[in-house]
Amino acid sequence: MQEPRVQTDAPFHPATTGGFGRAVGVPGGDRSTGEPVRAWSIAERLARTLRVPAGGPHELVTAVTAEAVELVEAARSCGVIVTGADGGVEILAATDGVPRELDVVQQELGTGPCLTAARKQIVVRVHDLASDTRWPRFRDAAAERGVASMLCLPLYVDDGVLGTMSLYGTEPGAFREGAEPVARLLAALAAIALAESRLAEQLRVAMANRDLIGQAKGILMREHRITAEDAFALLRRRSQHTNTKLVDVAREVTETGTLDG
Repeated sequence: MQEPRVQTDAPFHPATTGGFGRAVGVPGGDRSTGEPVRAWSIAERLARTLRVPAGGPHELVTAVTAEAVELVEAARSCGVIVTGADGGVEILAATDGVPRELDVVQQELGTGPCLTAARKQIVVRVHDLASDTRWPRFRDAAAERGVASMLCLPLYVDDGVLGTMSLYGTEPGAFREGAEPVARLLAALAAIALAESRLAEQLRVAMANRDLIGQAKGILMREHRITAEDAFALLRRRSQHTNTKLVDVAREVTETGTLDG
């Protein structure tokens, strides 16, 4: 389904969105009076988020979503999704059932604020869900779950994987004052963690493929009594002639013990 045309609010600027001078639910800021919070208080919380127990980037993303509902007073829920080049959607983290359920709704509909933010890499602000006309079927599903406003921040992992961190509020206009600067920092942490995970996986696959090709070269060197360079040439020639990936040719050699056949 084609994404609706989205009109975003003015670009983020600390001077117009509250910066770090307004309390957003950080220890040290008075929620009742809106007393200014010091920037170091927020930085301290973000630094703690980075020191999650060892377990990998996905654990960090989960920690980021949990921290979002603590740091951003208006946020009642938070979720992170990623979309692949094939258009598929993966739910990576959610603080409760609301983000998960609404992400499933968007997958079924093929559209929604979170998907739009991910695919177009833009900030999507839904200040009053009840009066928003961009995603009517999603709007109804969200309203049934008590959602009145949303802030969807794009996550750029790499050219093949894009994502969104979305905040959900139960009051209209929940994210108009002071929420976006901190939310953007948290989204950046999530994007970095996911990019790190993606790179680590690519490196792991590259190392495994290199080892597989090395094993295949060794088999051919023994079988034909040739040099490593000549063995690689045989693998490459078979790959080109059969329109098969080099690593798949190498895997066949390691499984059968020969390039013949």
